Amino acid sequence: MDKVKRKKEKSRFIIWVEYIFFMMFYKVLEYLPLAWAMKISSNLIKLLCIIDRRHFKRIVLHIIYSGIETDPEKAKALARANLGEFGKLLVEIAQIKKRFSVDKIRRCGSQAAWKIFDEEINGKKQFILASAHYGNWEVAGTVVSQLTGVHLSSLMRSFSNPLIGERILSQRGNADHDLVDKNKGLRPILQALAKGNSISMVVDQHAASGEGVEVEFFGHPSRHHKTPALLHLKTGIPIIPTLVRRRSDNFEFDCVLGEPIVFDSTDDKEKDIAAVTQMVAWEIEDIIREQPVQWLLAPRHWLSIERRCAADYADWKAPFTRSELENMRKNKTNEKQND
Repeated sequence: MDKVKRKKEKSRFIIWVEYIFFMMFYKVLEYLPLAWAMKISSNLIKLLCIIDRRHFKRIVLHIIYSGIETDPEKAKALARANLGEFGKLLVEIAQIKKRFSVDKIRRCGSQAAWKIFDEEINGKKQFILASAHYGNWEVAGTVVSQLTGVHLSSLMRSFSNPLIGERILSQRGNADHDLVDKNKGLRPILQALAKGNSISMVVDQHAASGEGVEVEFFGHPSRHHKTPALLHLKTGIPIIPTLVRRRSDNFEFDCVLGEPIVFDSTDDKEKDIAAVTQMVAWEIEDIIREQPVQWLLAPRHWLSIERRCAADYADWKAPFTRSELENMRKNKTNEKQND
């Protein structure tokens, strides 16, 4: 299996050099007219990855490996468009404070999930959001907190450059949306839930062996964070797969919800965690497949390619089928209706 690599910490000099160049670009994007900023940022990101062919080839490989596109030339075109979408994200981060409006958000996806968003259960409105690096994940917490009126606590990880991280994270929070450091473990998350907050976390990228469970994702083995499953099984609070998709280049977004996940624990804790984590993975995958161009495709999502452990997964089989999990969810729903 794969071993966790510890990244070498950057020197203060490198941190400051990166930060200065980042802030120069950030300020240009912040004060340019929106249409100009979108074009400049999108094209610049595309240019950088043409120069850095390694990352461009990786995105093309991931598009083909995931089955999103099988034709190499179409995969290259999708990769270029995908880079352009990331450029738009940078503009949205820079201009969010002056341009974001909840009136530009459209509700999409599961009506059952929106019902949970809108209604109080036992005197409170509370849910666990499972999201992905898709569309604009930086604005997702703000979107949900403003649409629902709940106080949201988002689990976040540290940036390799703390100065850049501080700048980006300052754009995420607001009076109804605070940030929780994932390195502090489950305790602050449970404390936030105890206060009545809802929780949000991004779960689509590779998790370390102690933090995740193996799931099938786009037809291949991946390891996703098990925290949403752990919290759900402990508290009974429903999981809502939630992605915020860009609808235009004018700060218009769709808040897309997957089917809510409610699962009663059994005597087999590990199987329960695996089942719930797989449900989350497939709900997120189904939303991404609708418009995959907005998914962050550069990271190594799978265990079966680009890793030292890849050979160990040559004969890997998913622990569940979709029909098995669907039957489990139906059985739980029927049990609740009969209670």
